[in-house]
Amino acid sequence: MPKSNQDLIVAGLFRLAWAFPFIFIGPALYVGKGTSGAWYWTLISIAIMATGAGMAVMGLRKVMKGFFND
Repeated sequence: MPKSNQDLIVAGLFRLAWAFPFIFIGPALYVGKGTSGAWYWTLISIAIMATGAGMAVMGLRKVMKGFFND
């Protein structure tokens, strides 16, 4: 049975940790400014949410790659 790659798991967890602020700030900005402000606030908040989701997916992929050595 092969061992897990500890470096990939830690790198994935760091990426997940960096994604959490984006995941929470994006919707808060959307509700606060995007629904009643100018159109660019909506665009910025959607970009922040997409960045958080993308970082979370990349982090999960790294963690899974570290566990299963795929």
